[in-house]
Amino acid sequence: MATGLASAQPDLSPLVNTTCTYQQVMAALGAQAPDLAAELSKYPPAQAKLQKFLAAPIDTRQKLIQQALASHPQWQTTIDEKTGTSQGQQAQSVLLAVAGTCNNY
Repeated sequence: MATGLASAQPDLSPLVNTTCTYQQVMAALGAQAPDLAAELSKYPPAQAKLQKFLAAPIDTRQKLIQQALASHPQWQTTIDEKTGTSQGQQAQSVLLAVAGTCNNY
C-alpha cells in the first residue's frame, strides 16, 4: 500500500529546486498559510534548518534529504502515511504554492 501512496505523490522538486531565499519563503508562507507560518515560528530549530537548507546549493539540498532519510528510514513511512491524508495533501498543496510564488516576495 505504501508503494501506491508513493507513486501517487506529486512532484515535490519545486520545493528542492526553489531559488527563493528563506525570507521570501517565509513571506510567501505568511501570506498563503498564516497558521502554518505561525506554527513554524514557534520552533527556532526548524527555522534554522529551513534557512540552512535554502542557503545550500540545489544539489546539496537533494543530498541532505537523502542523508536524512537514510539516517531515519522511519521518516519515509511517516511521510507516506501523512501524504495519504487530506490534511497531508492540503499541506503539500500549500508548500507547492509557496515554492511556486515565493519569488514574488
